[in-house]
Amino acid sequence: MYKDKNKKVASDNKPYVIPARPEALITIVELMKTGDPDAGEIAEILKKDVYLYASVLAAVNTPHTGLCKKITDLSHAITLLGVDKLFAIVRLAALKNSLSKTGRLDRFWDSATEVAELSASLAKKLTDADSHKAYTLGMMHDCGIPLMLESQPEYKAFLRTVNGNDLTSVSIAEQERFGIDHFALGADIAEKWYMPEYICDAIRLQAHYDQVLTSDIECSDEARTLLSILILAKDISSIYRRFWRIYDTTDPLPELKEVLKYIGVPDIEYLDLREDFLGYMVQKDLNDSNSQQQG
Repeated sequence: MYKDKNKKVASDNKPYVIPARPEALITIVELMKTGDPDAGEIAEILKKDVYLYASVLAAVNTPHTGLCKKITDLSHAITLLGVDKLFAIVRLAALKNSLSKTGRLDRFWDSATEVAELSASLAKKLTDADSHKAYTLGMMHDCGIPLMLESQPEYKAFLRTVNGNDLTSVSIAEQERFGIDHFALGADIAEKWYMPEYICDAIRLQAHYDQVLTSDIECSDEARTLLSILILAKDISSIYRRFWRIYDTTDPLPELKEVLKYIGVPDIEYLDLREDFLGYMVQKDLNDSNSQQQG
């Protein structure tokens, strides 16, 4: 696991209070340690936390899980998905619920969901990585931001000043201004909330992805692959957010050189794939807009 001198700051610096884990999650973790958790017992534990149960059920029925029919019973979902995947969904839903208590974060979660869905799709198209793991990283890659917003009154204005900056510049500016960057804080949150080591490392190392992919920074191959997928997903999402501005999609992508090299995808192939994703996203938004107007 990657270690960083920044890591302890999130715990020691009093303004940053990592959200408490719900009792249901802690109980399920203990049950998972038995090695043979019962699906019905997990479902019963979740039913005691109505909000979490509803959130998990909603998450189970999103397209990325790959289930063909709408699920109304979590015991059935566990049978179809397996305990490990269901636990990953529970963990993610619980953390999202907890972070959402820090304030109105609709736009934040919309952006995270977009990156997560892109990550899952890219994982399937370009790598052998588990799309569920890629989705989890996509949802949680900026999970330190809500806590920064809650604990630092000036952080919202700060975000506007660094909008569009590269990840390394953002990291340096955050450390100089607040004593920690949101990547390290996010990794600490993920670790406390039982996220796997490769997810925690990928969150923490976003600002150093080029060094990670050239092996200058040590971490697992799984973390490297998921981080590569995340960087590409963020690239597509970022371009889409400024889609109607002038943007030259024939750029040589120098900032993505190491990412594409690591996963073995030529520039031209990625550019074509990116155009396909952008076209799909435009059409989806148009369809959603038309549906709302008709409704």
